Amino acid sequence: MAKQKYAVRTVRNKEDRKRPSVFLRLKTDEYFKGYALFEPDPELEDNPGYFEYYDHWDAQANQYVPCVGEKCVFCRANDNPSTRALTLWYFPDADKPAEQLKVFTMNFSTVNDITDISEEEEGVLGKHFRVKRLSDKGEYRLRPTSEKKMTKKAIKEAMKEAPELDEIVQRQAKIQMERLAALDALEEDDDDIEDEDDEDEDEDEIKSKSKTKTKGGKKAVEEDDDEDEEDDEDEDEDEDEDEDEDEDENDEEDEDEDEDEDEDEDEDEDEDDEDEEAEELTKAEFEVVKFQEKDEVFTLKNDDGKVEAWLGQDVEAPEGVKKGSKVVITAEKDDEGDWVITAISAKKSGRGRPKGSKNKKK
Repeated sequence: MAKQKYAVRTVRNKEDRKRPSVFLRLKTDEYFKGYALFEPDPELEDNPGYFEYYDHWDAQANQYVPCVGEKCVFCRANDNPSTRALTLWYFPDADKPAEQLKVFTMNFSTVNDITDISEEEEGVLGKHFRVKRLSDKGEYRLRPTSEKKMTKKAIKEAMKEAPELDEIVQRQAKIQMERLAALDALEEDDDDIEDEDDEDEDEDEIKSKSKTKTKGGKKAVEEDDDEDEEDDEDEDEDEDEDEDEDEDENDEEDEDEDEDEDEDEDEDEDEDDEDEEAEELTKAEFEVVKFQEKDEVFTLKNDDGKVEAWLGQDVEAPEGVKKGSKVVITAEKDDEGDWVITAISAKKSGRGRPKGSKNKKK
């Protein structure tokens, strides 16, 4: 028996179910207490705990998409971007060292709130805060506590394991642009098929209308020499036989070569598909077996089997999703080998990009 190329990662205890994540998310009425490892100022050069950028809300895909400037399909569709910021926080009381640093995403109003606090408090770096989510509309309350401020040495030590916030956003932008490009390609294929169908219909209509016409509406009577016709037919038959023999020999050789090339191409494609399927899923259809809303993890199944996938950064579950719902996901494996959903939507007709972002072919 051949050795398996991949080994399935299994859950061996309840602790394994708790998948650690660098991102910190709050639901309504939830809060956290931690130390800010940043200043809310995009002009500062030495400020690795803060990254402010523009993004767009993709209603079809139910998620935020980073804005890429001139190449942004949302900007070309006159969709104005909003402001968001990744902020780094320190939790010294966390059970594991890997859980002491967390990234919290702030929306435009929250960025303005902490900017006001920073101006009043003469900076927020190293200070302790209580952050609470007030509603599902993205409203938060930030309040500094009476805890002692971190020392410069403690801040420097905590920042040693800090993630690269700009790389996180750049990676997310790359994934989203590839997803939108794939959707554009699908639309172009649909347009090409429609154009081909229209051309076929036009040709059939022209053929049906074309008729043999003669002077005065009557068929012309051709006077041919019977003997000349017989001679010409004999010569044509001899030439056709010779040509058929040559074509048969060439066809056999071409078929053998084509079969060999097809086999090589099929083997290469199968190997490529295996590698791609092992690392990412693109617009794969699944049925929801279970959705753990608290941990934001889906258990999904299709004809290939079951899989567990976690909601990625800024990805929201579709409204009304439950057991038995049909969803379409795009996902990739993280450094730990877990599936992370980068795009998810309920199965329905439609495209995951804004209307008017692409000129329709005439």
